Amino acid sequence: MKTTPYEITEWPEKTLFTRQEAAQIMGIGVSTLDSLISYSDLPRTVIHKRVFIHRKELEKYITKCTVTAPVLRGQSKLEEAQ
Repeated sequence: MKTTPYEITEWPEKTLFTRQEAAQIMGIGVSTLDSLISYSDLPRTVIHKRVFIHRKELEKYITKCTVTAPVLRGQSKLEEAQ
């Protein structure tokens, strides 16, 4: 099943996000984001000792983590759509 790529709508003019901004977009804490970075799950860009997350990498990571729920037996199509 193909997933639709996630697109970040916050700060449309930005290409690089600070760790705090990326954590806010993902709805996680900065320490959790740091763990994702240290485990090499989320690539980072370092500029003058400051860590940034590229918009495309963040969108790719969110898309990769997207899970579609299976339809449960006996569930109607109307319930599935909600």
